[in-house]
Order: sequence, then structure tokens, then C-alpha cells
Amino acid sequence: MTRTDAHPSGSRPRSRRWRSAVAAASAATLLAACGGGDDEAASGSDGDGGGGGELQDVTFLNILPLESLTFTPELVAASCGQFEEQGLNVSFETTQGSAQAIQTVIAGGALITRVGDMETMLAIGERDAPLVNVGQIFKTGTIRFVSAESDPLESAADIEGRLMGTPSEGGTSEIILKLTAASAGIDPDDVQTQVVGLAPGVFDLVTSGRIGGYVVSLDTAVALDAQQPEAVIYSPSDDVQSGGQVYITSQEQADDPEAQEQLRAYLAAIREAVLFVAEDEANDFAETIECLSEYAIPTLEDPEVARGALSQYVESWTAAGEEEIARTLPDQWQTVYEEMSGSGFVPEGLNPEEWYTNDFAPAP
Repeated sequence: MTRTDAHPSGSRPRSRRWRSAVAAASAATLLAACGGGDDEAASGSDGDGGGGGELQDVTFLNILPLESLTFTPELVAASCGQFEEQGLNVSFETTQGSAQAIQTVIAGGALITRVGDMETMLAIGERDAPLVNVGQIFKTGTIRFVSAESDPLESAADIEGRLMGTPSEGGTSEIILKLTAASAGIDPDDVQTQVVGLAPGVFDLVTSGRIGGYVVSLDTAVALDAQQPEAVIYSPSDDVQSGGQVYITSQEQADDPEAQEQLRAYLAAIREAVLFVAEDEANDFAETIECLSEYAIPTLEDPEVARGALSQYVESWTAAGEEEIARTLPDQWQTVYEEMSGSGFVPEGLNPEEWYTNDFAPAP
């Protein structure tokens, strides 16, 4: 893992072959579609917190390099003072995907990480991992499917018969693709995928007809929409509720009084950072971009794309209203479980209410 300190400036049998493949990819290691990388220095502050005492050191595990707008709540909270106001000194550690983050949190090597709701369901429901979802930051998914106008993918039903490119095999992107297809009655066995990576030239594979579309992050989708007139962007959230992101900690830390207070402080800071960014939308995110300027975030190089991405992130963070920022929505959590279990990713008959708590999230 790459660490950046904040400072001033048990598998169950499956009946289908595709289920077995996903289980193998997600089992002990729970490999996600994303890898790690080196981080630029994160910024927070040393010294006294809002309560006048010493700041408490907390580690957040990011499963992607920090240089992405997906971590805007964390980076704003670090660089513009919300963590400090809550009495925290947050360090960031980049892991090699969700698998390592999950294992590190379980081992007590970090307080908190942020992963997909589907990966959390797999970890707890399929592998009995001692984890707790303590807050939901993204109320809608940030994964997008890209196709071309000549053969557009505009709904879940359009996945049928299409060869879809994914960043990696058996990760989050493949899971959401199969889950979305299942919502349209398509057998996930019949969903064809090919690993194409994340290189800028992947769209050429679509226009040349070699693939029928591919899976990208929100940042990439906004950039493609601005730069490729032929690109058609589809959000799986139009057809499924799975694909959001949640904060998780270990059950042991969730039971520890000191860690509980740190979790409350962390999520309170995240809520304040989200409100800061949401209010800044009226100012074209000028202050937000200033907060993020010390990070080498590629999306910021194009102000129009950056503003477009931030606007969509704000929409996802606040989709259930400001009072629900960083809180898990019970009905949505149940629906995600039903989508996952109905498609065979996790066993049916479990109680997902036992896998989350809003006790540490900001009160509505």
C-alpha cells in the first residue's frame, strides 16, 4: 500500500457457470476492477481540532489513486479543513483494489475504506466477512457504459448480443454489467465480455465494430461525452439500484467506543465537505477546484469536464436529500441485496439489515 499522510498545505455452491467464475474472482481476494497507484500529498492539518484537543490520527484506504474526482469529499475535507474541524488528522493509503482494502480493515490496519455496495454484499453475504457498512456516500452508481451512435446501448435490454469491454475480469464492472443485463431478463451467462483495459483509445474499438461498448468511470464518461460526438453514455442506475458506494469498517472497530467516535467524526466531515461542494455548484465549483488544485487530478485539466463531473457527483451524493448525505438508505440497501441474490451473486434468505448501521452517520 502507498501511504499519504494528511498534513498542512465461506463460498457457497452455485448452479451456473458464470456464478462460479465470479465467485472465483471475488472469493478470498474479492478482486475489484480497480488497482492502486501513487498518491500526491493529501492535505489536512496538524494541530488542534474543533474541540481544542490534539487531532486523532485516522487512516482511510482508497482503492484507486487519489487523483480522481471520485474522492472529492475526502480531498476537500482534508485540504479545506472539515476533517480538522472534526478533530481528525486523516492519512490516505492506496491499496491494490478492494480486496486488499477489505482485508486491511478487517485486520485493524485502517479505520475505514470506501467500496461498492455490491462488493460489500459479496464480502459479507458470500464470504461472511466481519464488516459493517457505516454510511452510503453514492446513492447512484458512478459506472457508465459507453457505445456509439451507430449501435447505441441505451437500456439494459440493449446489452443482449453485445460484446462488452471491461477494465478487468470478474471485477465490479463485470458484476454491474451482468446485474444490469439480468434486470432486462437476459441470462448473465449470455453476456459477452472482453478485457480492454482503460486506455484512451478503447473508443476506437467501438467505432470499428470490434466491441459493442465498454465500461468506464463517471470521470471518463463525462470526458468522452465532451470529446467524442459519436459517444453514447448509458447509466446502469437507470435500470438497477446496485452500484452505489459505501463506507465500511470492521465489526471489531464498530464495537469499539473510541473507533465509534472517530467514525462519527469522519462521516460528519464528509457530510460537511459534500455540502460545501454542493453549495459551490452555483459558483461553478470555483472554491472546490481551488481545494483540489494541489492534487494532480487529470479531469481538472479541462474545466468544463471537471464541472460536468462534479455536478453529477453532487447529484449522486444528494440524491436522497441533504438530510441523507452519508447515510445508508434502508430500502435501497434491501433492493441491492434482492438484485444481488436474485441474480445469484449472494445466497437468498439472508438479512442484509444486519450488515449496516446508521448509528455513526450524521443524523437526518
